[in-house]
Amino acid sequence: MKLTPQDILSQKFTIKVKGYDKDEVNQLMVQAAQSLENEVLDRENMKKELERVREKLSQLQKREDVLRETLISAQKFSHEIKLNAQREADLVVKEAEIKAETIINSAIDRQRELKDEIRNLKFKRVEIENDIVGMLNSLRELIESYRKDDDAFEKIEYMAR
Repeated sequence: MKLTPQDILSQKFTIKVKGYDKDEVNQLMVQAAQSLENEVLDRENMKKELERVREKLSQLQKREDVLRETLISAQKFSHEIKLNAQREADLVVKEAEIKAETIINSAIDRQRELKDEIRNLKFKRVEIENDIVGMLNSLRELIESYRKDDDAFEKIEYMAR
């Protein structure tokens, strides 16, 4: 049976001869009731405080769960960003390599074209030099022919005189 401060205060004892002093007993009962009432109030306050602390703990645990989930999401997001950045970097490098290879191949082709053009120009120069030499030889022969003709003409003129 649960005893309350009111039970203590309302308790009546039978009076007997040579019993305890009624005032002392009543005073002790009042003190016991007050003490019990204080204990009950403290217990109620502690229950309320415990409930408040449990509620606060629950809120903190929820916050912790949210923070943990947020941290995990942030880590996943960070990892995805790193992967995407690495993929983009790899793609840029591959594109640069392809462009470089294209530029190099183009330069090699241009170099071949220039070499072919230089070779053709050398052949043409040799042809032109040969043509000039041939023309000079023809002119020399023509001049020599004119000289012979002049010599022959002078002989004819000399004889004619």
